[in-house]
Amino acid sequence: MSEYWIGLKTPFFELKNEKETFFGGRQQWFDSKRLRGYACGVIACANILTHCRLWGSDSFRKIPECEEYLKLSRDLTRFYLPVIPRFGMNGMFMALGINIYFLIHRLPYRAFWGISKKKIDSRIGRMLAANIPVCLAIGPNFPNLFGNHRLTLYRKNGNSYEPSDSTRAHYVSVTAMDGDWYEISTWGYKMYINKKEYFEYIRKHSSSLFSNVLVVKPLHSACGAC
Repeated sequence: MSEYWIGLKTPFFELKNEKETFFGGRQQWFDSKRLRGYACGVIACANILTHCRLWGSDSFRKIPECEEYLKLSRDLTRFYLPVIPRFGMNGMFMALGINIYFLIHRLPYRAFWGISKKKIDSRIGRMLAANIPVCLAIGPNFPNLFGNHRLTLYRKNGNSYEPSDSTRAHYVSVTAMDGDWYEISTWGYKMYINKKEYFEYIRKHSSSLFSNVLVVKPLHSACGAC
């Protein structure tokens, strides 16, 4: 672990079933093939809501069961965050949907989509320091939206990082960071993104219009740990 390390103030939640413990939510739990394939943005938003309601001022205090988490995720897709087959979800529509959720449920946050590429890293650090997981988009290729250039995802083995998977057009949840790496929750597992590779991916293969963050800000300082 680097000396320059910023993490959430309170532990990122885990979900357990009879076989496995997961680091955040997992879109593969949906019954719908469409949602299993394209609802990663819903899961990233459900991770934010679950963490902030768990540790914030709302009454949602206990670690949720998998089915309870999935009910929240289903509600998000039905009422707030519609998922489009093959395209998933646009970041601006995500911000609109989660803001409606904040207002209806009287949660003291507001969100907006996207900032300057130069400010993404510092904004992630500020959100983590405010105890808010960060929805980070690894956008599609651009201008060829169906290109297949991908970003490598890593797992940590001792002090080394080993390539484990790769992705594009995908949302993840950032739960910690240091000078070189983002710790993320994706598909219910803890993985890592190399920062240099992420920003090179934006520059060479994508665009900051798509590869960016959902900025979530607390409305005031009296919102518990968040």
